[in-house]
Amino acid sequence: MHLSSWKYWGLSLAVVSLAGVGIARAQSLAGVTTTLDHTLESKSARVGEPVTATLRESVKRDGLNLPRGTELVGKVAAVNAAQNGGQSSLSLLFTTAKLKDGKEVPVKATIIAAFPRSVNDSGDGSGATLGEPPQQVPSDGVFDQEPGALSHVTMTSAVKNDESATFTSSREFKLQAGTFLQLGVGAAGASSTGASAAE
Repeated sequence: MHLSSWKYWGLSLAVVSLAGVGIARAQSLAGVTTTLDHTLESKSARVGEPVTATLRESVKRDGLNLPRGTELVGKVAAVNAAQNGGQSSLSLLFTTAKLKDGKEVPVKATIIAAFPRSVNDSGDGSGATLGEPPQQVPSDGVFDQEPGALSHVTMTSAVKNDESATFTSSREFKLQAGTFLQLGVGAAGASSTGASAAE
């Protein structure tokens, strides 16, 4: 059941991602997979709380050179705990790539997909595997991930937005350490949409 949800969502993502190809002349972002370094909870996260994720592949694009193992550094940009049956939400903003030598590089980062850490566990019986991120993420890309990949959690993002993504649920939720985040990453200011990753 989960596998079919992932396949269906992957097809939807492809349609959304490709919708803007060739329309905008702004530089696109490079697709990359990361893993979330620590657990985030909608009921306890605080605005400004540091968030980090580690690159599983290297990024070499438009003068940006981020080796595998580079740490993306950001923060919780907004959070709303569920109250009186309302929704909970958690917005993340990644702004910096920290290399292994300690050098920090400003980046623009947009989350385009999220998957539980168990997706690559061959022993879970589903046979599901983590797909490759797209090579390019268009500068006007808009992404909506329906519940399924992350159980009851919805993810929305747009390259033009300041936030990297917003996660929403009808109840409290956790993004577990090891959660796979696929992102579009580029040098800060690479997109001409007006979004600023350095805020």
